[in-house]
Amino acid sequence: MIRSLLLATVAVPTLLQGQAYAADAVAVADPEQAEYVRVCDVYGPGFFYLPGTETCLRVSGYVRYDIGVGELLGSDVDGDGNGDTYYKRARAALQTDARSQTEFGTLRAYMQVNFDYDRGGAIWNYEDISGTGSAMYINHAYLELGGFRAGMTDSVFSTFTDYAGDVINDWLLGFGPFRTQQISYTYTGPLGFAATIALETGSGTNAVEDYVPNVVAGGSFTQGWGKVATVAAYDSRNDVWAGKARVDVDVTDTISLFGMVGYKSEADTRNYYGNWGGSWAVWGGGSAKFGEKTRFNAQLAYDDDSNLVAVANVAYTLVENFVVTPELVYADNLDDAGDGSVSGFLRLQASF
Repeated sequence: MIRSLLLATVAVPTLLQGQAYAADAVAVADPEQAEYVRVCDVYGPGFFYLPGTETCLRVSGYVRYDIGVGELLGSDVDGDGNGDTYYKRARAALQTDARSQTEFGTLRAYMQVNFDYDRGGAIWNYEDISGTGSAMYINHAYLELGGFRAGMTDSVFSTFTDYAGDVINDWLLGFGPFRTQQISYTYTGPLGFAATIALETGSGTNAVEDYVPNVVAGGSFTQGWGKVATVAAYDSRNDVWAGKARVDVDVTDTISLFGMVGYKSEADTRNYYGNWGGSWAVWGGGSAKFGEKTRFNAQLAYDDDSNLVAVANVAYTLVENFVVTPELVYADNLDDAGDGSVSGFLRLQASF
């Protein structure tokens, strides 16, 4: 009897303790499953799915340091039109690119914001930021749905025929405008054919003054050997027009050449689209790749007002995502701002 009571005394606390452990185990919730970022390889490298959505996002940009020296590219400190000392600019650019598939095609929202700090006011500063100081501004902000685009970015007159070569100072002899508000549509057809039409507002002193927009239209044909493209634009404010035609040829896997010609209706003035001198202008040049890290780029440009620009550089990838580009520029005339001058330029850029 006494033995039975002792066993019961020991067993009851043990049973109660086991029940408490069982209750505690039931009360503990399972840990939430970790949600990993998924890679989105539909639109190229760097995209990832935003958690819980089917939208792909890429965040990229670069940090850049530019140094210009010489009569044309240096800093004009005394206002006589000649570079008297170094021109310098530090820039940080942030780019976001969001895309998703819809029943109407790819929906895209793209943005680039630049943060600049400048020293000087060189004449090549087409971005309207002069003097010494800092600035933050939107360089691009637009949306696309299928071939439809609306927002602010470089003019279709400049982009549809591509920029005038892979040199940094390709625009010294103007080939068209840059940032403008626009609504455009680009049709990409079979066999390499594409066509575009855009309504643009212009900018600055060339912005439209009423409800009549500027109109840009173009067509292109792309094959394995290269590309042919033409574009024309009507400047509604000044009631003038301009046009360009370009041919690109891939000579080999490492060498490419291009030639471009422009013509505008009014020879005496530089309108919003035809911003070269005189009625006509020509551009030519190319690129040659040497190994995996080095590319040579050149541009030669001449217009009806006898402005001549020759630019050449070497883009060298020192390490992955870091490119060093020294460039030389020879200019003659250019409204006497760089008459017979030689200028130098250096760009250091790290991209991410």
